[in-house]
Amino acid sequence: MSEVSGKPTVPAVARAARALEVVSDAPNGLTLSEIARAIGAPKSSCLSVCTTLVESGLLVRSGTGHYLLGWKVVQLGRAYLARSDIATEFRRVDTELGLLPEDTILLSILDGRNVLYVGTRHGTRPVAVHYEIGMRLPAHCTASGKSLLAELPVPELDILYADNQFDVLTQHSIANRPNLNCDLDNVRTRHYAIDDEETALGMICVGAAVTDGSGRPVGALSVSMVKAAVDQHRGKQAAESLLRMAHALTARLGGPVHAPVTVDSVPLKNRRS
Repeated sequence: MSEVSGKPTVPAVARAARALEVVSDAPNGLTLSEIARAIGAPKSSCLSVCTTLVESGLLVRSGTGHYLLGWKVVQLGRAYLARSDIATEFRRVDTELGLLPEDTILLSILDGRNVLYVGTRHGTRPVAVHYEIGMRLPAHCTASGKSLLAELPVPELDILYADNQFDVLTQHSIANRPNLNCDLDNVRTRHYAIDDEETALGMICVGAAVTDGSGRPVGALSVSMVKAAVDQHRGKQAAESLLRMAHALTARLGGPVHAPVTVDSVPLKNRRS
């Protein structure tokens, strides 16, 4: 243990922090030798640090031997945002716009391959799932999760779903990568996602991503509805209102200002629960 400014520090932890910093500044990643030189540490010590960071998900090692930031870094960053700016601004935007007052609006962030719910605005209409802060659901089954996944670069999706394993919550849940890719393409085209009985039978949700100034997704908003009570008018209203809220929240967080979006129709599939 050493001391910096009179406070005790752990060299290995300091090296890990510096390794993350230098890798974050290298878009194409760094080799072990490059990291060791950048942080001024022996290559042997740096190997132990990098191996530990890879095991923890903070770094990933590519097939060429380059180290890049891992998904866990994104999770930690979003967790920080969730308890600071985004949760506070969500409440402000919801109060100021006053949209969909009878519906339950959810705020979530991406937590690995799950969505983590970090905020709710309960409505008066019934929902098929009781949502609580801290609840996690598979991202590929939820509208909020799919809206977030659609904003990620393909290499990040490749890392998240490298094992091609998909949790299935209902018979309508996405169960493989090709189907997920197809669904995410649709999300990117219409700018919102749909969970059509994929999380729970009899429920439909609409979700839209929230991005920051760098264009990275930092959260998502979704509205949960009992499917039997949703016709084209209500579906269209829900999608347009949710997009308006997501765009307002994006602007509050330093992201781009979007023009109002008109939804022609929401693709509701005829299914029997």
